[in-house]
Amino acid sequence: MKRLFITLNIIGATFSAFAQEAASNTSKEDTTILKNIEVVKEYNPVIKEAGKISTTPELKDIKTEKKNSEISVWTTQYPLKPSELPTLDFASVEPEKEKSALKRYAKLGFGNYASFLGDLYVPIIDKQKDILQFEANHNSTFGKVKLTPKLYEELPDELASKATFNDTKGQLSYSHRFHKNELSGFANADYTLFKRYGFDSYMLDLANNGIKETDNDSLKQSFFRLGANVRLRSLDIHPKWKYDFQTNYQLFKTKDELKEHTIHTILKGAYQFDNSSLHLTFDMHNIVMGLPESNGIYNFENSETLNNYTVIKLMPRYYFHVDIGEINVGVKGAFSINQGKKGAVTPDVYGKVKLVKDLLYVYAGVTGDYTINNYQKITKENPYISTDTRVEDTYMPIDAYVGLTFKIAKRVDMDLHAGYKLIENPYFFVNRYDTLTKRITNTFDVVYDEKAGLFNAGLKLNYNWQNRLNILFNGEFNKWALANIDEPWHKPKWKMDVEGTYLPTDFLRVRLGYHLEAGKYALVKEDKVKLPNCHNLTVGADFALFNWLNFFVNFDNVISQEYERWYGYSCHRFNVMGGVSVSF
Repeated sequence: MKRLFITLNIIGATFSAFAQEAASNTSKEDTTILKNIEVVKEYNPVIKEAGKISTTPELKDIKTEKKNSEISVWTTQYPLKPSELPTLDFASVEPEKEKSALKRYAKLGFGNYASFLGDLYVPIIDKQKDILQFEANHNSTFGKVKLTPKLYEELPDELASKATFNDTKGQLSYSHRFHKNELSGFANADYTLFKRYGFDSYMLDLANNGIKETDNDSLKQSFFRLGANVRLRSLDIHPKWKYDFQTNYQLFKTKDELKEHTIHTILKGAYQFDNSSLHLTFDMHNIVMGLPESNGIYNFENSETLNNYTVIKLMPRYYFHVDIGEINVGVKGAFSINQGKKGAVTPDVYGKVKLVKDLLYVYAGVTGDYTINNYQKITKENPYISTDTRVEDTYMPIDAYVGLTFKIAKRVDMDLHAGYKLIENPYFFVNRYDTLTKRITNTFDVVYDEKAGLFNAGLKLNYNWQNRLNILFNGEFNKWALANIDEPWHKPKWKMDVEGTYLPTDFLRVRLGYHLEAGKYALVKEDKVKLPNCHNLTVGADFALFNWLNFFVNFDNVISQEYERWYGYSCHRFNVMGGVSVSF
């Protein structure tokens, strides 16, 4: 009753809170905010999972590793290293992951714009040698976004466009340990239905004819993703030899029957010496395309990427560490078959030196990469890309970086870094435009530059006070040097995230987040258009009534700003998501 009485007095305070998902009191299972499920809105009307305040979209390649449930009391500590750094898990091919502290978990939420959130995690078998688990997720919104003359001067008046987004996914995972090895696998399915609700010539026609709102049912698109993965690896109890083999199959299919089959195979091997280790990675992508029987609209402009093709990567490296630091020396070789791309070999060198033990380190490196831009990857970056636009692969011969990591007063961790990338064939998204009819659509093509240079610098900071107050800062500056293109279309020049979380009691967490993106341009009707700067303020709170019952609320875009992730796609204004999570 005491906890319930406190609830009634404190419930109002939860609506004026602070900060992110990043304070870390992982020892208190009875005060859990159960899972990192974000309910803030993305730039497009996609409800991300609740709790994580950052609105920066994560861009990842196809995951080929076994997916473990990431349920924890609070979120893990802030990773203090720039995204450009390679993962340096030298001692083992794949580090062991902590087992979940919780058993079963469910979450339900709803908000304005007819938004819904659902999450379920159930371990079916949870034994020392065998684990079988199921998880499902649902995110949807069915509200309308107002296209206004403030953003689109051609509009005579506001036009409400239905910004439907509906994503449902499920995954079944299994792992079995025997001797010093682990055999695992998973199968997953993901169905996404959405509407292309953005401003274009069609929307302008409606507004000019006095239409005030549209359901745009003719502009539906859907993606169906089906995946399966098998993995065999050695555990960390192996004294010298380590290996990790896995193969992953992914099917990607659109509403208009475009199909892409991807088989991704990885073999990692490592041998551990006393203070060094030798590693070799074999990575192969096989891409098989399936076009509709009537493929008149699929006129790929980049014919060399139309064929089925294979990309093979070989990455040997040697790692050595002593008391004053560590060094990694290797190369990356990428070879393409049936795509007309030349082979590429880049260095993979990284070093870190201890200047003051546990206080000050300096690191530097030079590497490179070859990126496979299949539909599976590109549609996660921009779902509104035209399905007859195949994005060519990208080659990065040079990715050089240098940085300092240091600790101040045992409470502040900082990472200051700068880097330069040389990129061949970089791509940028532009609104599709018909030069004859002078009409634009709300789908996107890509344009390429022959070569581009990218200078970037950033500062990351993490302040933690007694595991009660945690403040995160991440600032980034990007400067492009382009040969044939005016601007790096839809790429921000400045990015900043300030996020914090505060625990006034063991069962209440309040959160505040601010996200900035500035200096973005779009190419519209052959003209350069500056996109509004994004200032996104998010406030939220989580309250644990019992050790098995939690409530959450999150307010996103509190200042109700009009901004765009892609030209034509304005975001939801002020929105709220609230709900309940239960462990059982």
